[in-house]
Amino acid sequence: MDNRKVAVITGGSSNIGLACVQKFSKEFEVLIADILKPEQLELTRNQHFFTCDITNEDSCKELFVKAKSLGDIHVFVNSAGITSEAKSIENTPLSEWQRILNVNLNGTFIVSRASIPYLRQTKGSMVLISSRAGRTGFAAMGTNAQLTKAHYCASKAGVISLVKSLALELAECGVRVNGVAPGPIEGTMIPEEKWQEIAAKVPLKRIGKPKDIAEAVYYLCGPTASFITGHTLDVNGGTLMS
Repeated sequence: MDNRKVAVITGGSSNIGLACVQKFSKEFEVLIADILKPEQLELTRNQHFFTCDITNEDSCKELFVKAKSLGDIHVFVNSAGITSEAKSIENTPLSEWQRILNVNLNGTFIVSRASIPYLRQTKGSMVLISSRAGRTGFAAMGTNAQLTKAHYCASKAGVISLVKSLALELAECGVRVNGVAPGPIEGTMIPEEKWQEIAAKVPLKRIGKPKDIAEAVYYLCGPTASFITGHTLDVNGGTLMS
């Protein structure tokens, strides 16, 4: 398998990550990385699984050693991330602030850094999943929109900045680094009973689907985006236009 193209996708067991796995599996050997392996995860012939904690350096190093054993790593997508209930900044415990940033920002840094030697060999592509919240400073569009989830927003804003830093540092070796900032997406932080309420506030009048994000990720990793790096693409149904 040494000459096979490999895509490594963290958070690949569900939602946006799983949609990315399904998209890339048509062309790549895909290594799915997640904190736990769901018992009902059904892998196809070219899908593989590795239990990985992106906040742990050794775990991330082992992830890419495993990926390299499958072939040459051309794509790395970080979709792993967490959120929590909406609280005011005043009522957010420091421990909760640190927990969110540790996964969403520190973890993104750790696992992205581990991918660099392998992507450098192939002049590959990296895509980091951020959020519309990282641009706006608030995460909710429903009843509790005044509760910003500042810890989540700050972590995702950090990812947008990290994309730019990585892109600048890796440009000379031909590695492209981009981000995707999803808006409201089914099955992520939005309960199903809120979908209609949220959809009414979206210019395109629907909630996004995980495959909408996967298509954007696939585009950014492909040859038609070969002159794009350091960019975070907004995929939000028109809820934020810049």
